[in-house]
Amino acid sequence: MTKATLTGRQVGAAVLAGIFGHLLFAAGWIILALSLLGGTILAILGGTVKDAGDAAQIFGAANGIVLGLVIAAVVLVVIGFVVSGLILRGGTVRKPWGTSLTAIIIAAIVDIPVIAAYLAIARATEGSFILIALVGTLVVGVLVWLWMTWAHRGPAAPETIAVPVPARPADPSIDVKRD
Repeated sequence: MTKATLTGRQVGAAVLAGIFGHLLFAAGWIILALSLLGGTILAILGGTVKDAGDAAQIFGAANGIVLGLVIAAVVLVVIGFVVSGLILRGGTVRKPWGTSLTAIIIAAIVDIPVIAAYLAIARATEGSFILIALVGTLVVGVLVWLWMTWAHRGPAAPETIAVPVPARPADPSIDVKRD
């Protein structure tokens, strides 16, 4: 089966979905990871400092903040998915929601080790981590969304498939003389 080629509109939609969808998703993903890590640390510290009344109130308020951050992070992840799907649907991409979901799953897996690479690059170049992470997030988003849009493209239309035309057999009545 011959696969269709991507149109310019589909490529543009994949690039935009990769930029906006991945930025929103990555922000939510990072906030979720940091708030869960912070919540775990607070739970450990809060469990050991239950004696002091003031410390318990501080940890109780901090747990409320962590819960709020977790909810905000999940909302950002969902918004990133919806924005990506809507952009891809507007770009007439085949299976826009499936493309968005697979791109987000791949991005979630890729983003974790890539953050370490951003830190290493920022330390080696003495550059801004936020700027490096922003550019890296844009590049990863564009590449992953283009890849998934390309992977989900459908079969080529029958009229665009080149069908080989069989060659006519040589006429046996023609005598080819060789010198």
